[in-house]
Amino acid sequence: MSKKYYSTKIVGVGGDVPKFLNVVKMLVMFDDSMVLPELREFSVLHSGNRLEGIIRPGDILKVADSEFKIIKVGEDVHSNIRTLGHIIIKFDGGTGDLLAGSVHVEDKPIPQIRVGDEISISEAGAAALKGKKVSITGAGGELSKTVTQIMLDSGAEITGEAAADIIVNVK
Repeated sequence: MSKKYYSTKIVGVGGDVPKFLNVVKMLVMFDDSMVLPELREFSVLHSGNRLEGIIRPGDILKVADSEFKIIKVGEDVHSNIRTLGHIIIKFDGGTGDLLAGSVHVEDKPIPQIRVGDEISISEAGAAALKGKKVSITGAGGELSKTVTQIMLDSGAEITGEAAADIIVNVK
């Protein structure tokens, strides 16, 4: 399973959010208790803002049921999330200018943003081998068990006997 280290729930969607998503492919988020009144119309408001890790390129942003690979992370993202619950997500494939408080993700269709949806970030390694078959062969010791668990945690399907003299084939 992937380790989720950021999670929040959407509690409000400003009237101008769809325009921002369609025109500039940008989502502006604020904790509902921290947003200034003049910023509400173009912001996604959230609560339960919980960050328990470091956002890194390659990790996975999930909005509702859609996943996006994180491409770039601005230098102020972590402090902005912790102090204001503020983050800007740019769905531009990393081609736009990196703002200090922005995260750039894959450029692919953006889901409709709705109250009640979760926005989360998970470590990349958790899905690195998703859909791959891994064959582990050898004599059956602790090392093989550890490698097998790492492969499972990375999304692989394990085939063959896990063992100590390990030969790992990824297909």
